[in-house]
Amino acid sequence: MIGGVLPPGFKEVLALVEERAGLAAPSCLAAALEGIQRAMARANKDDVTRYLHEVALDNALFDDLLTELTIGETYFFRTHEHFDHLRRVVLPELRERRGQEHLLRAWSAACSSGEEPYSIAALLMAEGWEEHMTVRATDVSRTALSRAQQARYTDWSLRGPSADRMRAHLRQEGRFYWLSQDVKRHVQLSYLNLALETWPSAESGIWQLDVIFCRNVLIYFNRATIEGVARRLHASLDDGGYLFTGPSDPPLGDYAPFEPVLTEWGVLYRKPLAGANAGHFVPLQPLAPLRADGSPFPAGPQGTGRTGSGAFPATLELLARPSPAGGFSGPAPGMPSTFGADGSLPGASTPWGTGTAGTVPPAWETVPSGSGAPASGAGPHGGGTPASGASRPVSGGTASRTGTRPRFTLSVEALETVRQALARGDWREGARRAGAQSADPEEALAAVRALANLDPRAAVFACGEAAVRHPLVAGLRYLEALLLLGQARLADAEKSARQALYLEPGLAVGHLLLGHVLRRQDQTAAAARAYREAEGLCRKLPPEALVPLAEGERAGALADVARAEWRRLERMEGGDAS
Repeated sequence: MIGGVLPPGFKEVLALVEERAGLAAPSCLAAALEGIQRAMARANKDDVTRYLHEVALDNALFDDLLTELTIGETYFFRTHEHFDHLRRVVLPELRERRGQEHLLRAWSAACSSGEEPYSIAALLMAEGWEEHMTVRATDVSRTALSRAQQARYTDWSLRGPSADRMRAHLRQEGRFYWLSQDVKRHVQLSYLNLALETWPSAESGIWQLDVIFCRNVLIYFNRATIEGVARRLHASLDDGGYLFTGPSDPPLGDYAPFEPVLTEWGVLYRKPLAGANAGHFVPLQPLAPLRADGSPFPAGPQGTGRTGSGAFPATLELLARPSPAGGFSGPAPGMPSTFGADGSLPGASTPWGTGTAGTVPPAWETVPSGSGAPASGAGPHGGGTPASGASRPVSGGTASRTGTRPRFTLSVEALETVRQALARGDWREGARRAGAQSADPEEALAAVRALANLDPRAAVFACGEAAVRHPLVAGLRYLEALLLLGQARLADAEKSARQALYLEPGLAVGHLLLGHVLRRQDQTAAAARAYREAEGLCRKLPPEALVPLAEGERAGALADVARAEWRRLERMEGGDAS
């Protein structure tokens, strides 16, 4: 249903576009009206009713109208981070997995005037794939495809920060640049309406793809079309294939079983590997947790790495308060030295790190069977409920106005099934039984906390499992960084901390944690910057305000800790360690 106020007939034109191409109603109807009027002028039509009749029958007119209603904004190597990731990560992984003779199949799904697919082809050629590559390029606009086929460009297509990579393949004639045949021959251009159920297919070449670029096009679609396109994109990929979308495109995790891949610059998607090449490896035997110095803890009962008390034994050497002598006397606010036996760990308010702060009780507790707490079994894939035997108390509901949430419970029987799975080394089953695959991100976060008391490495694995369902939840990445730091995996902890901060730049405890990780890696200057950022964020809050994800700590106290840290590091940089 197209809303808003438009002159008679123009609303029907937009409805036709939505029906035929799946485009959602534009947010700015005035701009849409001007676009329709420009398309009508080129068609020499001044009567909108007559134009509507003809545009419904004439593909050329319809394509010209689409050009007016969508933004064909593109240039060579646009969003260079995508191409850098393709070069540094995706291509080496494909070559290692598929071998030197593998024919790489790429697709630019909304190629516009061709800068994107020609950039892909040029990059593949530079990386040694020239004789083992094919690039498909499609668009719904035949006008745009004609421009791509002509491959004549201006300085406007070379305005990006990485566009100079393309100059070696361009021949300048006056104010125009002509693309070399060496690049053009690798790109096959064709018409395709993404909204229609005509793909994937072997006939079109849109199938078993290694790489898809479908960027900045999903933003135009309505929800039903997004769902269909996401499902078909997934079906078009070969196992292990990658999908790049635009930074403004909607998340696709709810529409197709992609594996989200979170990077420092954003999210891309992967079709999970099948069978023996599965992306998540589950060891046959449980691995022992490690102390901060890399030495293992003594294995507890059943080899789960637990101490006799059942609590997670590792002291996470996290942010520590500076002592007068410049050493560290204990854990800083918001950074506990151990996990509680009930699974408590920094995680106040919400897993996004932005909710109303409040005193949050430990996320999970064990209750005896038959205690009266309601139970709800989880489905085979984690479903939307906690694991079998896990439940919400009768008080249920969402977060209260104080930022608290009801305590989740895990029955003794459910806890035992988790322990048995971990004893077998089946981390995936343990994560599922605990509820780490829950559709509720707070339940998933609480499940990871519970697992941290039993097997910290299983908890790291569970973080990855939960992030597949909740790729944009900063709390999961923050918790992952804490766990990795506890295992002295500093580089991995840094990556997870940075991912958490990409998702939630204002997460003060994330900057504190990053500062500690960097300090442990002797990156003193960078650590000091992280501490200063943490202080600045805390100073923006009232001193008595509770800091999100800081386990009830106050903004003033955390700001003082961060300030003491960066000042001490700066003294060390200046040669004064006192």
